[in-house]
Amino acid sequence: MSTQMNEALRAPRVGSRGARTGFWIVLTASLPVLALAWCWYGFAQQEAQSEQSKALAAGTSMAGFGELLGGVPLVLVHVVGLVTLLALGWRGFRARGLVLAIVGLCAASAIGVTVAQALWAGRLFELGVGYA
Repeated sequence: MSTQMNEALRAPRVGSRGARTGFWIVLTASLPVLALAWCWYGFAQQEAQSEQSKALAAGTSMAGFGELLGGVPLVLVHVVGLVTLLALGWRGFRARGLVLAIVGLCAASAIGVTVAQALWAGRLFELGVGYA
């Protein structure tokens, strides 16, 4: 009986404890990072719209400014977060970790959108809409 117990104790666990801890740390850290990224996206969109009239007067345009300075960093933060969480999730939880990574990042992003919507008075996705 003790031989079976010793073998069970020596058997590898499903995942690494360090990876599980790292997963939860990265997921927790993604909450403020994604909130900041969504707020930055709103700032870039607002800046593009507020400077558009000056740009038109100078014979240029602010088209693409918000997407470049706001959208690209937002996508990069999501990609880096997802890749990191998927790697840690796989090492720590195996297949269940992949699901946790995707659901966790989606939830963190939704919280980030909520924070940004609150700071932009519910107009995060309406910045510049209806303005010429």
